[in-house]
Amino acid sequence: MKKTFLALMTLLTLFIQPLTAQDETTFILKANSAPTLHVKGTKNGILIKEYEGKVVLLNFFGKYCKWCMKEIPELVQLQKKYAKRFQIVAIHAQEPMNLLERSKLENRFHFNYPIYESVDNNEFKNYIAQRAGWRGSLPFSVLFDKDGNAVRIIPGYIPKKDLEQMITVLIK
Repeated sequence: MKKTFLALMTLLTLFIQPLTAQDETTFILKANSAPTLHVKGTKNGILIKEYEGKVVLLNFFGKYCKWCMKEIPELVQLQKKYAKRFQIVAIHAQEPMNLLERSKLENRFHFNYPIYESVDNNEFKNYIAQRAGWRGSLPFSVLFDKDGNAVRIIPGYIPKKDLEQMITVLIK
């Protein structure tokens, strides 16, 4: 109950408050092995042009984070299961991965969603951090509905069944 209340209060104070200076903020997310994404900040969340009409999970993770490593296979399963109406966008938020590290992670997990390095997309990372109250702990996710409204801030690991329950409600 206390966790739910704190999450709701965080959501209300950070995404619902008027953010007039940030309403028209735009970003282009780029990565060598991922599609370029066009992101627009809105009053209540973000819109990703390439994923319009889909529920989006923005997931910050790190290569040294044990909870992230536990979460990744579950995210891969959810992305596969709900691919038509759900999209994960991952931001690697620790020291940048070199080619060998990235290759090992890709071979281990067989990612089916795009991954961006935070150092290459620092303005976007800082924007989300400021709006969602993220202080750098990993994993950290924000769930957006089909209209781009932030509906849940998820600080830390969330069990697959709980995340899937939220996704199924939002994709209907």
